[in-house]
Amino acid sequence: MARQAVDLNKGREAVRFARLTQTRSDMWSASTRVTALLAIREAQGHARVGDVFNCEASIKRAWKEWERGADGRDPDWTTFLNLAELTCLEGMCRLDLGQTKRAQRLLAESEKLQDVAHSRNRGMCLGRLSVAAISTGDIGHSIDATTKAIELTKTGMSSARAIEQLKIVHDGLAPHHRARGVGDLLEEIRALVA
Repeated sequence: MARQAVDLNKGREAVRFARLTQTRSDMWSASTRVTALLAIREAQGHARVGDVFNCEASIKRAWKEWERGADGRDPDWTTFLNLAELTCLEGMCRLDLGQTKRAQRLLAESEKLQDVAHSRNRGMCLGRLSVAAISTGDIGHSIDATTKAIELTKTGMSSARAIEQLKIVHDGLAPHHRARGVGDLLEEIRALVA
């Protein structure tokens, strides 16, 4: 629910859901991956409302828990939280906080770490990387990331979030439509999201 609240731009609700779950998870001694996931979900909520201090604290908690390593009690639904994904989620927080250069660096690092088994996560990361690159004025990197995201979509990766992200990328690239390669890319995005 915290993740959905972030997607709906309801950061306060995301924080509330994450904190409530963290309180409950303490009662049943949650595994390290569960604890890390809850902390990064809280960070995403704080980032969405621009709360830098609490976002930083939540990111640090997430990494501290993640670095403790896998736990035999980690539920299957936490297996997606690998190094690439946690790096991507931190990058998304940084992007929401307006820390675009840091976000671009983290998202580019995450994209290099992503594997084929997590194509939906990679698609989301690429979309956010494209947005971060636009924000830093790195149109070439944005074109590259967007092209990779489109290729994932064309090869069967389906994700409503990734499509929504491509719409955001389209709007960000539109003012640069005269830059080399952007016009064709905008048309390709329009064809996908129509």
